[in-house]
Amino acid sequence: MNFAIIFSGQGLQSLAHVQELLTLAGELHVSDILKQHLPKLFCSDLTEADLYQNEFAQPFIFALQWCRWQKLKPEIEDLMSFSGYSLGELSALICATQTGLEQGLYLAQQRASLMSSATQHASGLMAVQGINLNTLELLLTETATALSIKLSDSSFVVGGANANLQQLAQQLELRGTRFVKRLNVTIASHTVCMDAAVQPYRQVLQQQDFARLCTAMISGSGGHKFFKTTDAVNALIHQMNHAINWDACLSAIQENQPDVVLEIEPGNALSKMLLERSPNCIVRAVDDFKSWSGLQAWLEKQNLA
Repeated sequence: MNFAIIFSGQGLQSLAHVQELLTLAGELHVSDILKQHLPKLFCSDLTEADLYQNEFAQPFIFALQWCRWQKLKPEIEDLMSFSGYSLGELSALICATQTGLEQGLYLAQQRASLMSSATQHASGLMAVQGINLNTLELLLTETATALSIKLSDSSFVVGGANANLQQLAQQLELRGTRFVKRLNVTIASHTVCMDAAVQPYRQVLQQQDFARLCTAMISGSGGHKFFKTTDAVNALIHQMNHAINWDACLSAIQENQPDVVLEIEPGNALSKMLLERSPNCIVRAVDDFKSWSGLQAWLEKQNLA
């Protein structure tokens, strides 16, 4: 059975994930690296709200995804592709090049810090469902907000300054838009709000000595299939201030026809999206399972199928 692996972004992390990361780090003997780079992770008074602060959230989620992949890797017999949604595209690159935790944490922290520094006003993201792109784009122009992620023909994530997002939400509600909800993200990622972060992050990434990709990467930015590390790095730079077309990425994964798709997250939002599009596809998320033993038993069953 061949597997496609997808890494999620931020927004669904919880304190249960903190405990899981601490446990995995102990098993993988990387606790000292986490103590050095994410000391807050070990604070007894860590709260759910702390997990959503951008400069903690990004390295924390990356570390969880990296550790989960190290534990999963021996169970995956035939790996077809990696993909990543937003921050998850960094995790996909790090895992596809078999880069270590410490270097990956540095890159996640740099990404978070530069994105926070680029933010001039209190900003964020908002989910919008039940509207077509042409109508939405007119409202985005009127309210000085921007498209951040295309999820489908009628489902999007938009970003901008908080005041502008509030104005947009009012406009959408007046039009009877089915679903409008602010997300637990404190930056307007994948929009022009991130312009100032692009060049310094390009310099950071180009200073790294990445190995060759161990498998293909299907870009979360637009579904392009990469076999060269430089192409994957350039896509990661480009997505910082350009809207992501996750809809195209899911289409490309479907066209690749993997036997199994496994989401390494927090949460299971991406696997649910794919399952809605391909009800007959075997799609699961790590968070679907109550225990690692349950996940490993399921993986063993897939490998024997």
